[in-house]
Amino acid sequence: MDVIIVILTITAASGAFVNDLKYAENYVNHREFLLRKKYMPHYHITAPEGWINNPSGFTIFKRQYHLFYQYHPYNGAWGHMSWGHAVSDDLVDWTYYPAALIPKDYYDLHGCLSGTALVRKRYLTLFYTGTIVEDSESLQTQNIALSTDGIIFQKYLYNPIIRRSPNRFEENRNPKVWRHRKLWYMLVGATNILGCGQLNLFTSKDMFNWELNGTVIESYGDMGQVWESPDLFQIGEHHVLMLSVQGVKSDGFRYRNLYQTGYIVGKFNYQRGKFEDAEISTATFNEVDYGHDFYGAKTTKASDGRILMVAWLGMWESDFTESTTGWVSMLTLIREVRINKFGRLLINPVREIAELRVEMIENAWYNPGEKFPAEAKAFELVVNSTSAFSDVGIIFEWEKGHFVIAFSANHGYVSVDRGGVDGIRRAYWSPDKFFFLRIFIDASSIEIFCGDGEVVFSSRIYPKAINIRIAGQTPLHIEQYRLRRSVGFDSKLVKRLMDTVLNGS
Repeated sequence: MDVIIVILTITAASGAFVNDLKYAENYVNHREFLLRKKYMPHYHITAPEGWINNPSGFTIFKRQYHLFYQYHPYNGAWGHMSWGHAVSDDLVDWTYYPAALIPKDYYDLHGCLSGTALVRKRYLTLFYTGTIVEDSESLQTQNIALSTDGIIFQKYLYNPIIRRSPNRFEENRNPKVWRHRKLWYMLVGATNILGCGQLNLFTSKDMFNWELNGTVIESYGDMGQVWESPDLFQIGEHHVLMLSVQGVKSDGFRYRNLYQTGYIVGKFNYQRGKFEDAEISTATFNEVDYGHDFYGAKTTKASDGRILMVAWLGMWESDFTESTTGWVSMLTLIREVRINKFGRLLINPVREIAELRVEMIENAWYNPGEKFPAEAKAFELVVNSTSAFSDVGIIFEWEKGHFVIAFSANHGYVSVDRGGVDGIRRAYWSPDKFFFLRIFIDASSIEIFCGDGEVVFSSRIYPKAINIRIAGQTPLHIEQYRLRRSVGFDSKLVKRLMDTVLNGS
């Protein structure tokens, strides 16, 4: 039955092939120009042109990593979302593929929003939220698209698979889908009747016909109005539920961003369809990343069992300087996720990221007050000190701007400051023995991993000719590596696809 469904869908939707490949052909024809736009990253995934935000799906298909993301390909502004697509063999080098989903059907005319990518039998399957807007009201439905080659996707002939929110509210999106034993499960972010965030659970025996199982967990009033991009993964005996939340009020140095991405650790009871002894409140919700720009995180399991995470390195209502050149934002580095004995996540860049290093350009001790130039736009710093009991400061300076990393040993916190209004972010951190940081700068972004991954900061910056100055009270050992470009195009792939369509073969 599944094969017949796919054949019917391909026949009905084959007219979409040429449009998808025209986007890819345009990317190839202009690739040299697009990759050299001002502030465009070298080793982070971004759209070749246009707007990018949340990752949409992340999975392994035919021994390759497939990463999808929401994007609007026409200009550097939010619009009707498509699904961009990038593919990698090693989590380091990424190739742009043609758009996987384009809004064009009656149920997704105004956007294909993020969801889940997974593999079922021989099909790479995408679950997504379709959006249509009529008379200033939005209707969001859940839908499926399938692919046998991981390049060209066809929407299920009988979409939508879930037509309305159980609560009849418009906020009903971003399906997280997985299989457990003989059943398929789907979490959907929603808003309850009181205007608070909640997660609804659906189940299915065949992945196409779904029944409402109930509300898994909901807010009691202090956790915002909308829950987006739910993600559930297991590490050992722990189930980690991750959410992106709109409407949480700031509390001192917690929840300083407009919207927050955080997690709780608990136990998911499959028989009851509930989280046991768990609640989501400002007391239990742990921020994933403490920087200015992090949202919509998505995970998958690597071929060796590691949990991998990626997110949007951006934030709503930000001043995206690069938008004047026709592109906006990027995704974070791919990260590995572990959990410590206290039930807190440890987050680090994937170990494969060391393959980006092409040259060591600094390897020396520096005393407070000394400085040196960053000799590349894309580089990594590895920072060590001999003690975790002295204050540390690292200042990145450029014309008309700066970014400061500061560790206070007495107060037990680390902070960053990019200047301007609300420029400071802070997190509690007490290293065991030594102060250790890994810092990644890529043209217009900075990601800082503290210690064993206990604290991470991700922020957008727009530097020119950076000088790095050491502050604080202790000498630091600095290694600086120049990092190569790792995201680009495959002209042969697009040519083969164009020839296939144009020749009708």
